[in-house]
Amino acid sequence: MGSSTQESGFWKRIDDAEEYLLSGLFEQAVSAALSVSEQIHTVSLETECDRDGVIDVLESAGMVLVQALKELRRTSEMFVQLKTMFGSVASVPAKVFLTGATMQMAAGSGSDLKPIFEEYLAKWRYTNDGVYVLNGGQESSLHGFVATSVMSTKQYLEVAELYTVTFLCIVSQESETAISWVEKAELTEQGRQDLLKKLYALRSAANKKLSTVEGVKQTAERNLSTSTNGSAPSQHEDAPSTAPVHGSLKKVQLKSTQSSAQHAKKSI
Repeated sequence: MGSSTQESGFWKRIDDAEEYLLSGLFEQAVSAALSVSEQIHTVSLETECDRDGVIDVLESAGMVLVQALKELRRTSEMFVQLKTMFGSVASVPAKVFLTGATMQMAAGSGSDLKPIFEEYLAKWRYTNDGVYVLNGGQESSLHGFVATSVMSTKQYLEVAELYTVTFLCIVSQESETAISWVEKAELTEQGRQDLLKKLYALRSAANKKLSTVEGVKQTAERNLSTSTNGSAPSQHEDAPSTAPVHGSLKKVQLKSTQSSAQHAKKSI
């Protein structure tokens, strides 16, 4: 597995998968990406492997997979397939995880993302070396899955921001849940303060918008009430005893009266 020839063969299959993707053959792209991961899994059980090189291959396969599933409108199954490819949700490379989660939210199929985010973020632990390490990473390797067991603070913070700011606060409108998570999470202090600052700003804007909408609603209700009361006739007002007479009708009546008087004089 460690030979450059074998690794070149994997990259050739990745090239084929990417070609399928660019050609609009999305089903074939999915199959090719999964096929590469299966072959790596099988070979890694038998021989030692160049982990860094294989991880790069798998990351590329994962990117092809999520893009093809998006085009097939099958975003809801992204993390099921990624778990098959990498052995666990937490073992998915940060780049692939971020891309898949973003696509799933954009497609409107993000209702199941909360436990996925929580599982992913909970499996990584911050160390004194300034990096995050994956809990259970060695166990995955024993089962033939090859995945990185180290993540930079920048990558972890990107996932945490997508979860708290975008998913919880903006998409799900759960700002209090997001703030509570950040306060308790294993973050660098600078990262924690940066996220809290963004979350407080979003919460303030949401509350201000809600207050404005409520104010407009109350004003509209008052105006409607005033308009309705002003247009209704008062109970003590007397209705006119006779209907108004049109001007032309008055003229006809006057002319008729004058003619009758003249006729009476002639008769006398």
